[in-house]
Amino acid sequence: MTSEQGAGWRRWTTPLDLAIAAGIGLWAVLEAVLVPSSNMAAQLGFAVAVSAPLVVRRRFPAAVMLAIAAALVVHAALSGPDATFNPFPSLLVATFTVAERVAAWWAAALLGVVPVAAMLGAHALGYFGSPGIEHAGTIFLVFFVGATWAAGRIVRHRALAVQRTREDSDRLASDSVAAERVRIARELHDIVAHALSIVTLQAGAAEQFLDKDLERARHHLALTRRTAQGALDEMRHLLGVLREDDAVYAPQPGLGGIAELVAETEAAGHEVRLELDPSLDAAPEGHALAVHRIVQESLTNVRKHAPEAPVDVRVRRHGSGIDVEVVNGAAARGLPAQAGGGRGLPGMGERVRVYGGVLEAGPLDHGWRVRATLPLGEGV
Repeated sequence: MTSEQGAGWRRWTTPLDLAIAAGIGLWAVLEAVLVPSSNMAAQLGFAVAVSAPLVVRRRFPAAVMLAIAAALVVHAALSGPDATFNPFPSLLVATFTVAERVAAWWAAALLGVVPVAAMLGAHALGYFGSPGIEHAGTIFLVFFVGATWAAGRIVRHRALAVQRTREDSDRLASDSVAAERVRIARELHDIVAHALSIVTLQAGAAEQFLDKDLERARHHLALTRRTAQGALDEMRHLLGVLREDDAVYAPQPGLGGIAELVAETEAAGHEVRLELDPSLDAAPEGHALAVHRIVQESLTNVRKHAPEAPVDVRVRRHGSGIDVEVVNGAAARGLPAQAGGGRGLPGMGERVRVYGGVLEAGPLDHGWRVRATLPLGEGV
């Protein structure tokens, strides 16, 4: 049997259903053979009628229940007084199946009454001996059928609960993936904006010095190359998260990378004063990354809009939080600012809001200031 054929028959039945049907059928056949009967063919046919439908009980629970009940009533009406096989196990299996498989409780309840009615009808026809109905026997019949039906319903509810839990887990995982993609997009924006700003400025400076000072032009071109290469490496690390088979998880930039940002800005022609509180070395990684990106975006904006302006960068502990401040003076004369626009300030605002902080950005008398406050948790 091929794998496709195996998958095909499993859509109709399972090994357990085959085993149940075979066991009940074998029992019925043995009883028909071992116990003398006036109509052996009818006994064997009845044995098949109440066992074979169980093979497809999961796929057609209502039809299987009705088929077995109908077979019992018809056999009770046509058989002689020496018929002995009791199909009660088949009816209990069918009862469990309809309770577990039929979604509407009222439909499952109606089908649960069928085996009781069939057994009482067969008894009234004299199939189980005297046609008189005993109250004690009826009570036991209702008890066993009801208990089996309740067990099937409990199994159904538990299976649905497990399925809902799995769906909730899948949804949470999907939400986490979407949030991670948003984070990656934000990181890529910061990386690209920062790198392109430096590349543009350094390439422009190199172009100006090509005919005047070849050594300085080479210096600016080398800085351009290093900046572009560093941005490409960081982008590969981020995009590697999307390809789990070959992802390389490099540490995210933090407070230790701020000095490098300052050095890059100084190489672009700015005078930068840095004040970095050493007590913040133990800050959580998420806060450190947010501070790094805020400083990075602020310095990028300075290079775009205030070429060669002096800059003060202060990262200090402020009460129970981190205070980040980037202040720049006016641009040097004769050096036009680049065109603005983009997600710089909104991106910083999103990062600050994640940690319940506050972002302030606005002009000064002779320059611009960006200030962000990020609360820290207790004990940090």
